[in-house]
Amino acid sequence: MSSWSPKGTTLEAKKLVDWYRENSRPLPWRKNRNPYPIWISEIMLQQTTVKAVIPYFTNFMKRFPDVESLAEARIEDVYERWAGLGYYSRARNIHKAAQEINALSRFPRKHQQLLQLSGFGDYTARAVSSQAFGEAVGVVDGNVIRVFSRRFGLAVEHWKTKEKRVLQDIADHYAQLQKPSEINQAFMELGATICSVQSPTCLLCPLKRNCIALKEDRIAELPLKKPKRPTEIWHWNVDLFEKDGKFAFVKNEYAPFLKKQWILPGSVSQKKTVPKRFDFQHAITHHKIFVEITRRKSKFDGAKFADLTWFSRKQLKEKVPFSLIQKTIDIGLGDKKTR
Repeated sequence: MSSWSPKGTTLEAKKLVDWYRENSRPLPWRKNRNPYPIWISEIMLQQTTVKAVIPYFTNFMKRFPDVESLAEARIEDVYERWAGLGYYSRARNIHKAAQEINALSRFPRKHQQLLQLSGFGDYTARAVSSQAFGEAVGVVDGNVIRVFSRRFGLAVEHWKTKEKRVLQDIADHYAQLQKPSEINQAFMELGATICSVQSPTCLLCPLKRNCIALKEDRIAELPLKKPKRPTEIWHWNVDLFEKDGKFAFVKNEYAPFLKKQWILPGSVSQKKTVPKRFDFQHAITHHKIFVEITRRKSKFDGAKFADLTWFSRKQLKEKVPFSLIQKTIDIGLGDKKTR
């Protein structure tokens, strides 16, 4: 297990916060310490860049300006404002968590309390409690992992719980040295703007004097790269049933992607190689999906499916805001033969 030393961190923390106050980007969720926009932004920023998130965040906050409005909204309305961000389980979780928060007398203030809510992992809980309520806990996201790994020369397998604990201990240490809301954001800002993945601008870094990776010329090799999850190949045979301008949908209990969402009926099978017949391919996380469409106008036998329903194309954005589904219908309505 790699180790680190707190030597020099007190002065370093002050320098970093001073740097942050002068150089931080004016992001919309930084306007105040309201926990609601901080929470929504943190969820949106998972797997998504700041530049891409800003317009989604702005539109989302216009439609759902507070916890109450989000809690009382229909999930279809939440999906509609989320469409394009992907990872729709995030939208489901914030809707459910908003209902849980709304049932309480106030927004939970401690990260251990926030962990009891739907969709709140350790990072999100710490980010909200420290930024909104000043709880002295550190946060560890991808940017912070990169900064700490380089600053302390730590070759840790940060994707493993025990190894990540080292980085969390460092973050918690710094959170005691300055205002948690500022020092946590300062480290994240530093990783996003200075200590970048490629071509970091080390000469502008307020931590350069103590950076071990810079001294040892190890910037390029730190942090360690997480092994990629193996890609799975799936052949999705889709039955596109059409009736009176609407299409048949079922609750997804049969495919490993878009679980528990409305999807088109059909069947899936995992393959070792790319199937010979397919209409198009699509990727969702580690699932590489090869879609073969059969357009049908015959009577639909839904006996083997539960929760069968029908949606028109106009309803798709609200009810089924997934690009895979839209693409399947578009291609299916093109030059596919009807059976």
